[in-house]
Amino acid sequence: MKINKMKRYIPYKLSFYLAKEFINSIILVFLVFLALGLLINFVEELSFLKERKINNLIWITSYLTLLKTPNTLIDLSIFIILFSGITFFIKIKKNNEINTILLSGISKILPVLTPAIISFFIGLIIIFIISPVSSTASKLYEKNKRLYAFNENLIVINNNGLWFMETMDNNFNIIRADTIVNNNFSELTNFTIYNLDKNFNFIKRLDGKKAKIINKNWLLEEVKILENDINIKDKKNNKNYSQINFVSTINIDELKEYFSNANTVSFWEIATNIKIFNSRGYSGDELKVKFHKYLSLPIYLFGMILLSTMFTIYLNKDFNTLIYLFFGLIAGFVLYFLNDLSIAIGLSNKLPLIISVWSPVMIILLLCVINLISINEK
Repeated sequence: MKINKMKRYIPYKLSFYLAKEFINSIILVFLVFLALGLLINFVEELSFLKERKINNLIWITSYLTLLKTPNTLIDLSIFIILFSGITFFIKIKKNNEINTILLSGISKILPVLTPAIISFFIGLIIIFIISPVSSTASKLYEKNKRLYAFNENLIVINNNGLWFMETMDNNFNIIRADTIVNNNFSELTNFTIYNLDKNFNFIKRLDGKKAKIINKNWLLEEVKILENDINIKDKKNNKNYSQINFVSTINIDELKEYFSNANTVSFWEIATNIKIFNSRGYSGDELKVKFHKYLSLPIYLFGMILLSTMFTIYLNKDFNTLIYLFFGLIAGFVLYFLNDLSIAIGLSNKLPLIISVWSPVMIILLLCVINLISINEK
């Protein structure tokens, strides 16, 4: 009876031991990636700010680095889990713990399934808890980066349309437009431009049907201009033009970059933002990609553990630890390239976006599962 009781509880104790060892591996690898992320981001921000005469340069650089790093770590989470799995499996392989587990009559899958399940739940934590923190930090980063870049232009899209505020030398322009035409930022419809002095006093207002943007030159069509101290209701005082040129500090690239920055949107906000974008003529494909990348992340991390077993515990070779890590590095870069390639194909409308995000994940998972089944049957 005592022997049966021991056998009954061995898997639970073993699972706890494997979980503890894997979490230790995650902490170790996470700290390494955190240090690398902080260092790379610090150097990048320092090189950006060093030519600008800013007081407290090191403090500002450190602040921007801290704001940027959470999103960097989310992007690197696949690599973190992959290398954590490699580190974990190398350790139990070097300590000959795999053979001990097999000799005890326990399934070969247990040492793999335990860290895989933990990785799956880490993916859920990233989606529901860490992503809101990361998006808030990214918003603060973008806001402060614009200030230190001496660009105080603000761009917002909401239920009332698209809003731009640009800071000129001696005045401000507040621009509102109804929609973007054909998902292209080179054309806006039903716009209004408020020109204000440096004290935000009204100078003039421009209303028009269409604005065509070529770099920083805006061609305004069917324009009505209302000057200061003119009664807006008095149509006789309105100045009408079929076309006029308007020079802005906001260009197409800046608009596209702002609206394609999905890092500032958390998982909880994506669906609402997509609806708002669609209502304003912008597809929001970048947000759709981000949404499905979040959804697929737990499965992706689960697959990384399965992948790490293919060239560690189930490889009939005994290499140096650095060789195993080199294999992992090559595998990680190949996955990163294939994932980006698939998404790029989806964004070019040659493949449905959902398929472009999910296909690399499912292919990797399928291959790894087939490999594990074949190994378990041996």
